[in-house]
Amino acid sequence: MMGPAAARTTTTLTGLDGVLFDFNGTLSDDEGVLRDLFIDLAAAECGVTITARQYQEDLAGRSDSEIMADILALAPGDARRAEDFLGLIDESYAARVAKKSLIRPATRELVRALHAAGLKLGVVTGASRLQVLPALERAGLLDLFGVVVTDEDVVEGKPHPEGFQRAAAALGLEDPSRIAAFEDSLPGLGAVAAAGMIAICVDGTHPREVLQRHARIIVPELGPACLELDLG
Repeated sequence: MMGPAAARTTTTLTGLDGVLFDFNGTLSDDEGVLRDLFIDLAAAECGVTITARQYQEDLAGRSDSEIMADILALAPGDARRAEDFLGLIDESYAARVAKKSLIRPATRELVRALHAAGLKLGVVTGASRLQVLPALERAGLLDLFGVVVTDEDVVEGKPHPEGFQRAAAALGLEDPSRIAAFEDSLPGLGAVAAAGMIAICVDGTHPREVLQRHARIIVPELGPACLELDLG
């Protein structure tokens, strides 16, 4: 008679129904680009000083509009709205990533392998379409994703699960326990948990000791090795 350990089966990504990906800091290795962009924008446009540590602890992983709203809240008397800056953010981001794709070859290989295995794939991000869609197309991945949910598509940003729930519905995925979601930030991990999906955290945006309090599965980067992860 087999004991519990012998009877246990291993669940890997290819045994699921779908996989969802955050974009900034996850699919795209650009969290440092965003950090510098918002620090520079806050200083130049709002007269607000934000340190790298403040950005990582308080702003990383949130939508562009939410980050901008928090910056404006630190600028007393500034009557401008976060929406007034979204075009400038898109332009600055495009200029900063124009020289090369920040989606690594290993990441592309993982996405292609999951698509080839028949899984339904989606992107859920707090960034805008103007940032995300060109980057995915440039990397040759856009056609592999059945849905891309951006900041414009949701009412509530992460850690609210709306974005992940919208993506699952668009892909026809009914059981959240059979969906994995790759994230790099605490708001993102909170959204995955609230959606009832399997969270896989990409190391780097927050200190590892912080991530370990919020994620059971942590990987150093996206790549083919993720196909062997034991999700059970």
